[in-house]
Amino acid sequence: LQDLGGLDATISSAKDGVSGPPEPDFLWFGITERMKESTTLFYYSFKAAPLPRTPIHRVQECRPNSWWTSEDREIVREREPADYAVWRAANAIMDVRMEKMKMEIQALLDKGETKESLYYVDWDQLEDIGVKLKNQQLIMS
Repeated sequence: LQDLGGLDATISSAKDGVSGPPEPDFLWFGITERMKESTTLFYYSFKAAPLPRTPIHRVQECRPNSWWTSEDREIVREREPADYAVWRAANAIMDVRMEKMKMEIQALLDKGETKESLYYVDWDQLEDIGVKLKNQQLIMS
C-alpha cells in the first residue's frame, strides 16, 4: 500500500467532493484466490469498519483461471517464471501479514479489547477462512 500523494488534485476528501484538500491516492493489491484474507487485512490495516455486504457489481462468477487444469497451471509456471515468482512472493507476504494480524488481534484481546471494540476486524470473513473467536481466544481450525 502506498500513498501516491494525491495524483488527482480534483478529487477532494470533503463531502461535496470538490472543496478541501485533495484525497490521497492509494495502491492496494489483493490476491484473487485469497480475496477474503486480502479484504480482512485491508479493513484491519486501515481500521475501517467492514462493509455490511460485499459489492457485487464488478465480481465475476467465473474467475479467469477457474477453468484451468493442472497442466494449464504448469504451462504458466514454465512460460511465465517471473509472474509466477511474483505470485509466490505475494502469497508469502500475505501469509506473514495474516499471521501478524492474528497475533496483534490476540494481543489486543488479551489486554481487554472485545469483539465489539475491534470494529475494524471482519469477524465473519475470519470465520470463513477458519479463524474463530471463542472465550476471547482466536482459534484456528
